[in-house]
Amino acid sequence: MAPKASRAVFAAVLAAFAAVTPARAAYEDVGVGARVTGMSGAYTAVADDVYSVYYNPAGLGTLERKEFGTTYSRLLTGLSDGSNLQNSFLSYAQPLDGGRNGTLGVAWNYFTLDSLYRESSLFASYGRRLTREDRPDPLFGGLTIKYLSRSLGGTSAAANSISNTGVVTPGLADPVLQGASRSNIDADLGLLYRPRPRWNLGLQVQHLLQPNVAFTGTDTLGRNYKLGAAYRTPFTTLSTDLDFMSAPDGSTDKDLSVAAEKWLPTLLYGSFAVRGGLAYGSRDYRQISMGVSYKIRRLQFDYGFALPIGGLTASNGSHRIGLTWRFGAPRAEEALLGEMLLENLSTPAPIGSPEFNKQASELVAYKRKAVDALMRDADAEAQLGRFGLAHERSRQAASLAPRDAVLAELDERYRTAAAYFPDISATLREPAGAATEDGVMKFIAGRDREALASLDNARSLAPTAGLEGMIRILEAKLGGPAAQVPAPPAVSPAPAVSTAAAVSPVPAVSTTTAAVVPAVSTAAAESPEEAARRILEATSALMEVSFFQQEWPKVVSLAEQVIALDPSNVTAYKRLAGAYHAMNRPAEALKALKAAYALEPDPGERDRLKAYIAALEGLLAKRARPAQAERAQRPETSPQDIERLYEAGVELYAQGRLIEAREAFRRCLKMDPKYVPAERAFQRVQAEMMQTGGSR
Repeated sequence: MAPKASRAVFAAVLAAFAAVTPARAAYEDVGVGARVTGMSGAYTAVADDVYSVYYNPAGLGTLERKEFGTTYSRLLTGLSDGSNLQNSFLSYAQPLDGGRNGTLGVAWNYFTLDSLYRESSLFASYGRRLTREDRPDPLFGGLTIKYLSRSLGGTSAAANSISNTGVVTPGLADPVLQGASRSNIDADLGLLYRPRPRWNLGLQVQHLLQPNVAFTGTDTLGRNYKLGAAYRTPFTTLSTDLDFMSAPDGSTDKDLSVAAEKWLPTLLYGSFAVRGGLAYGSRDYRQISMGVSYKIRRLQFDYGFALPIGGLTASNGSHRIGLTWRFGAPRAEEALLGEMLLENLSTPAPIGSPEFNKQASELVAYKRKAVDALMRDADAEAQLGRFGLAHERSRQAASLAPRDAVLAELDERYRTAAAYFPDISATLREPAGAATEDGVMKFIAGRDREALASLDNARSLAPTAGLEGMIRILEAKLGGPAAQVPAPPAVSPAPAVSTAAAVSPVPAVSTTTAAVVPAVSTAAAESPEEAARRILEATSALMEVSFFQQEWPKVVSLAEQVIALDPSNVTAYKRLAGAYHAMNRPAEALKALKAAYALEPDPGERDRLKAYIAALEGLLAKRARPAQAERAQRPETSPQDIERLYEAGVELYAQGRLIEAREAFRRCLKMDPKYVPAERAFQRVQAEMMQTGGSR
């Protein structure tokens, strides 16, 4: 190709490129994201991902988890001269403290026109919330500092200068094009405002510093102003941008773009999106665009296509493909999910649900275990002469099985014994004390005649008011004074008896005077370790029963007893946290949750506890604010909250955590009862839980 022709092609391509978006050829705002391309650039008020580094740095302040994004573009394909225009973009966003202290973003943008022309831009951005977190109308601000660099490649045009009259001088290097390169510093400014949960307003000022980008002489980049508005419902966005672009001749071009985006979330196959846009502006600028996306968990694929229908129409359009990866869960999602799970931790399952049936069966098992353990504990305390403590245990056991007549009769005997002899452990080595303990144990076991004889013997050794009262009760029961009551048949001495095995925690018998069958007690030979294990077992069982029955003060007391016996008991800390949460004592609940988190060995359960902790920390932070801030109420749930909670439910479902997934979808429906995807997902999870028995 002749030098003049080569120079002409180069100029023509740049001119053609400028015609697509009416402004100068250098650092044209051709866009970078595939998703944004499908929306014709109407993104200033949306700005909800890592591409905010380029489009509106204020949007970084809305991010709560790390994001990585990359896009590759083929621009204006099918040009008659065969020009190959490409654009590559890499970006990364790092929230600080989950976004509480803003978000840092970095990016690299690279544009090439074959080997003739290159532009690269390095971005360093920061965005954060400018208003208090309790404000229902948040304002976000952001700033981007850019390092701009452009250069020309080696071409024949550079080695053959062209005079002002267009005359080509072969062999004479062009002083402008030969080895030309230029770099400079620039900046962009952005604002994002949500006057209401579904409305966003955005502003971006490009080329704030108006840098000189000429290879020689002066050619400053004029400021561009972009105003945007967006209306968002869950998984649906309508947006528009009005751009005021600085033209090379000093005039201002005005471009208007409108777009719509719809996500179609599914429970099993990820989320699909379709979008489209129209753009119209100065210099016969017209464009249509469309795009699709697929997102599964944290990975998102985007494709965007833009076709000029005014100005330059000899092109087959521009194509972009992009990939976005999000790391971890956002803070808002953790807070919502944690709040939901924590609420569920201290709330019984709905009657008739699989969880309710499971809890009911567990409650029956715990009651049986608790009654058995409590009565063994009562027997052990009685063997030591501590009848007051023994009655406390028997009373707790009787309260768990109020229809068990045998248990009620036995508790009444413990109550009588405790009334007269609350604690005689200090006198057991004395003859009178030993005889008293023997008589009371026989009374508890239902052997009234033997009990009366032993207590009468104890009275002869050391008469007390307690003995007199107990003896009068037995005399009235047996129909005469102790001296007239026939002695029981002589038998060989027998070891002390136990009442623990006399009670079976099963449905009540029909009589209230059923005989209590004694059993041989091993409590006297019990080691300290066995005694501690027995007490821990009884207390743990009673704690579980009390938790199911929502007796929160009792749960706190029992959980603290279990922790005193076993400081590494994770379940006790969880029950303690649930009780404190139900009692509206979040500080104590948080302390218990952190203790459980430190002891919990299961990674999945640790993640759940972490969500609880985040939710309670957020609640405590809100309570610590001034009263005026506390009175600021959010008028309604934002679409972003619903989207995040739905996605959290999908992720929980993918992990097989059906109960929590269903609760997430239930919460979505509470926020928006007409949200169909959440309703379908809820029904599917419910059906699957019915099939699996609700065990997950």
